[in-house]
Amino acid sequence: MSGVSSTALPSRPARPHAAGPAGFDEQIAGFVARLRGFIRSRVRDTATADDLTQETLLKVYRSRAALRDDQRLEAWLYRIARRTLIDHYRRQKPNEELPVDLANDHSEFEDASMRDDLTRSLRRFLEELPAAYREPVRLAEFEGLPLAKIALRLDLSLAAVKSRVQRGRALLKKKLQACCRFELDRFGQIIACERHLPATSGCCTD
Repeated sequence: MSGVSSTALPSRPARPHAAGPAGFDEQIAGFVARLRGFIRSRVRDTATADDLTQETLLKVYRSRAALRDDQRLEAWLYRIARRTLIDHYRRQKPNEELPVDLANDHSEFEDASMRDDLTRSLRRFLEELPAAYREPVRLAEFEGLPLAKIALRLDLSLAAVKSRVQRGRALLKKKLQACCRFELDRFGQIIACERHLPATSGCCTD
């Protein structure tokens, strides 16, 4: 459940759904050249870049109902493009690691979006934990307190706090993995997140 790094992206677009299908189409058209450039810089030839750009756009239109926050269109588009690139490399060389530039390349906009999604989901799932684990995990994860200070605050032994935090984190991880599929780089960092539960679940990409 950790962070990532950078590529400059254009400024925030207006709300596409408010403008209707025609407005959405117009805004997507404005991103096509940028998406193609993003993809072209990560593949060997223009033909592959064109094919992957078309594949990305098909995914965009097929999954447009999944865009719940219109102001995050930009991050959503680049996330789909990255997912398409990762799938391409997985198809071509399934037993090899992702190229370093793709595995480590994240826009700041996308990183912030993903962190927001994960933090919101973690807080929601934290409330579902048994009471014995909830407060130790909250103090450790969201307030950053050392385990010794948590033990003092909750009047528990250090061993009890270690056990509860470890168990609580494991339960949170299980809940996140049940709602989303995570793509990790070779360092164990999250580079993509794709929901596989219904949109009403409070999941990581809601």
